[in-house]
Amino acid sequence: MMLRSQAKNVDLTSQDSRHQQKRKQAEQLDALKNPSEPAAKKQHSKGLTELRAHISGFKIDSAKRDPLGKSRTSRRDVENLPPQKSRYVDPCPHYDYDLEEAGNPDSISDYAQGIFDYYRHREVHFRVRKYLHKHPEVDVKTRAILIDWMVEIQETFELNHETLYNAVKLTDMYLCKTKNVDKNTIQKLACVAIFIAAKYDERSPPLVDDLIYLSGDRFSRDELLAMERELFATVGYDLGSPLSYRYLRRFGRVCRVDMKTLTMGRFILETSLMVYEYAMVSQSRLAAAAFVLAMRMLDKNNEYEWNPVLEKYSGFTGEEVMPLVEHMNHILHFSKDKWAQLTSVRQKYSHEVFFHVASIPMLPDTLKVVDSHTYAPVPMLSYP
Repeated sequence: MMLRSQAKNVDLTSQDSRHQQKRKQAEQLDALKNPSEPAAKKQHSKGLTELRAHISGFKIDSAKRDPLGKSRTSRRDVENLPPQKSRYVDPCPHYDYDLEEAGNPDSISDYAQGIFDYYRHREVHFRVRKYLHKHPEVDVKTRAILIDWMVEIQETFELNHETLYNAVKLTDMYLCKTKNVDKNTIQKLACVAIFIAAKYDERSPPLVDDLIYLSGDRFSRDELLAMERELFATVGYDLGSPLSYRYLRRFGRVCRVDMKTLTMGRFILETSLMVYEYAMVSQSRLAAAAFVLAMRMLDKNNEYEWNPVLEKYSGFTGEEVMPLVEHMNHILHFSKDKWAQLTSVRQKYSHEVFFHVASIPMLPDTLKVVDSHTYAPVPMLSYP
C-alpha cells in the first residue's frame, strides 16, 4: 500500500511537471505570436517595391544647384562655350602702393583699397539728378553764389574740407528731392547743411547763433532747427556720401605727389563745386579729372597724360576722364572771367598757406562759351 501510494504520487508529480512544461511552451509560443512590444520585422513593403521598380536605372545629378533654382551648365555645355574673359586685368601689376605702405599704420594698407571700392559702390545711392526745373527762383548763377558763400563760411570757422564738400552734397540732395525752394529758404538751407556736416566731421561744430549772425539774422533759431529736421528727413538721415576730396587725396598718395600738386587739385575741385552740372557727375570721376588737370598745370611742358597707375586706382580709362579734364580747364577760365565777383575760392587759394596755386597760369582754353553767362556744355558722362 505504502509503495503504491508513493508510486501514485510520483506519477502525479511527473504529470504535473509535464503540464507545466507544456503550459510554459504554450505561453512562449503565445508571446511570440502576440508580443507586448512590436519587434522589427523584415518584410518588403509593396509601395517600396513599386518605387524601386520605377526608379531603377535613374541617375542622380549631384552637381550643385544655382541659388535661384536653375541647374548649372553641364560639363559638355561648358566645353562648347567660348573661353570667358577675365573681368579685371590689372593695368599696372608691377606697382602696389598699399603693399609698399604695409609698414605705415597711417596708410591702413590692409583696408584702403576695400574702402575706396566701397565708396565707388555707394556713389549711386547718393546720385543727384537735374533739379533746377523744380525751383523757378533758383538758377545756375544763384547756386554758384550760394556755394561761394559756403566756402566763405568754411574759411571763417576754419572747418575741414570734408565739411564743405559734404554740405554742398546735402544741399544738392535736398534740392533734388524737393520743389519750389525760394531764394530766402536757400540760404537757410546752406546754413543747415554746413551745421549738419560740421556735426558729422568736426570736433567742435559752429554754434547755431553764429550761423544766424553770419546769415544777417534772416531767420530765427527755431526756424533753423526746424529746417535741420526737415533736411535730415528729406535726405534719409544718411550722411556718408563719398566725396571727391577723399578720392583726390587717394590719387595724390598713390602717385606720390607733393603737397603743392595736391593743393592745386583742391583748388580745381572747389572751383568745380560752383558748377551745377557737376553735381550730377560721379565724385570719383571729378577727382580724377581735377588731379590730371593739376598735374598738367604744374608740369613744365603741360603734357602730363593718363597712366596705368591712375587707371588702376581710379577705375577709369583715359577716354572716360580726359573730356572732363578739358571742361574743368574751361571752367577755371569761365569763373575767373565771367564770375569775377565770386572770389572766395580764388582768394582762399591765393594765400601762401595754399602755395598761391590760384595764381599759377592756366592752360589755354579749348572750349567756347555759349554766351556771356553760360559755360560750354558738360560732356556726356556715364555714372559713375
